[in-house]
Amino acid sequence: MIEYVFGLAVRVLLTDENGKVLIIKRSTDSKTNPGKWELPGGKVDQGESFDHALIREVLEETNLKIALDHVVGASEQNLPLIRAVHIIMSGKIEEGELNLSSEHDGYAWVFLENLPDYELADWLQDYVMNQAHILNSEEDNNRGKTDSRDILKPWVGTIRTSMDKILGKK
Repeated sequence: MIEYVFGLAVRVLLTDENGKVLIIKRSTDSKTNPGKWELPGGKVDQGESFDHALIREVLEETNLKIALDHVVGASEQNLPLIRAVHIIMSGKIEEGELNLSSEHDGYAWVFLENLPDYELADWLQDYVMNQAHILNSEEDNNRGKTDSRDILKPWVGTIRTSMDKILGKK
């Protein structure tokens, strides 16, 4: 017996020239994660490729045209009847001026290490923490209590390296 129906969502990690990541704040009227911060993106429609869906969703949400680079991770979100799988890709802004749709109440450009300062959507919080724990598991076992900023450090370095390649810095 299947407990959940699986749904696919796609998200993008966009950085500016200073290495800050774009996060957007869900509307307080949202059915899931109201008022929480997330990466731009959304659901993949039936018969739609995930890259086309991501480009479409980002344009709808932010008015930005983007180009995609590669997959940087995945996360899942358990809703009452649906388990949403979020594919997270890196990308860059090709053109457009940031202008949010009514689905979101705000945006911020933040350094990855400052993500703990924001109330993140459950799937993004889980992804960040899971990646940090995987990369830092041996060190965590030896230290006892760990600050979330310490956990993020190796993950931040991995994403920064990826983004530097995209931006042609390395």
